[in-house]
Amino acid sequence: MLKFLRSYNDKVHKLVLKNAPRVAKYTSNYVQKEILHILANMVRNSIREEVGNAKWCIIIDEA
Repeated sequence: MLKFLRSYNDKVHKLVLKNAPRVAKYTSNYVQKEILHILANMVRNSIREEVGNAKWCIIIDEA
């Protein structure tokens, strides 16, 4: 997930991935949820920039 996030954020790439301990896996539930929360905010902000003040919604299918 961090490798995916670095494609959107150079600060993550520079600070976390290169300076992280080699044994760090970032697999705890808290860390994973925090990363997903950050990604969700990035997606929401991107949509808001694109559609402006128009109404919108995100539909998610479990499949």
